[in-house]
Amino acid sequence: MISRRKLFLFVFVLMVMVAFAAAGKVTANGGPHGGFTATSDACAGCHRTHTAAGPGLLIDASTYQLCITCHGSTVTGANTNVMDGKYTNRNTNSTMGQPNTAINGDLLGGGFVSYKGVGVTSSHDMTGAGNTVNAWGNGATARGFASAISDTNGFSCASCHDPHGSTNYRILKISVNGSPVVVGLTDEGALKDYDTENWGSGQSSICRACHFAYHQTAANQGSTVNGGTYTHRVDMSYLYTNPLITQVNPETIGYGGQKLPLALTGTSNLVVCQTCHIPHGSSSQMTGFANGGPTLNGSIPGETTATDSALLRLDNRAVCEACHQK
Repeated sequence: MISRRKLFLFVFVLMVMVAFAAAGKVTANGGPHGGFTATSDACAGCHRTHTAAGPGLLIDASTYQLCITCHGSTVTGANTNVMDGKYTNRNTNSTMGQPNTAINGDLLGGGFVSYKGVGVTSSHDMTGAGNTVNAWGNGATARGFASAISDTNGFSCASCHDPHGSTNYRILKISVNGSPVVVGLTDEGALKDYDTENWGSGQSSICRACHFAYHQTAANQGSTVNGGTYTHRVDMSYLYTNPLITQVNPETIGYGGQKLPLALTGTSNLVVCQTCHIPHGSSSQMTGFANGGPTLNGSIPGETTATDSALLRLDNRAVCEACHQK
């Protein structure tokens, strides 16, 4: 039978271990997202118990409308204006980003309405207008075809981000569309950087959760049929071993002033999904052969058009030339 003294010591040690574990936990939380206390006032910033205007007791009619009350174009909340893809200084009390982010710098995630001062030509639609819960290459669906994702509440900011906090980079959810998402933290515990690449490991896992068929990591993906078609390899170093491919760092050298971000800069220099594609929205222009391909009608799956830039970071096929320089 254990003595009261030993029981006390056991409980004390257990409490110390829990306290150290909690203190050592690293999260991506910032602003009102996460890190809540027992008497937090943050709940009231987004929720109302009896007078809510939207589901989940939200003070606005939808998740998107709630998010843009801080992250919109004309508001004074967060410095990250995700509608226009800009970092601002409208909240001078913010410690999230400054001085590591240039004022009016273009956010790496793009914008939902405009980007780099131009209206977007493609975006992940959060507004509900024409909104769907379909994703290209979802699950067992082949590339070039769409199927429904498992988000029964419809696609919104909260489909990818956890407003209550996360251990992932940029409060990305730990599970999206039923798939685990693990994206390494890179600038937590210091001021965040929103306009230059600062990505850790697992960056592609957030895209893979819905666009599974496009996430091909094996060698020779561009020369080996996989699922009926060929596809570009991802999560690899830009220093590819094929002697027919120009080995130029697209982040530091690029081509004609066009550059692309890589993950794990200075170590693996990985080409990830976000190297070529912008998560929120792109204003890239697609002209000539890039507008619908050789048929000029965009009838083949995966072809871009003047009104659908497929979230590509650069005009036409500059995302190819930045690395390959043919």
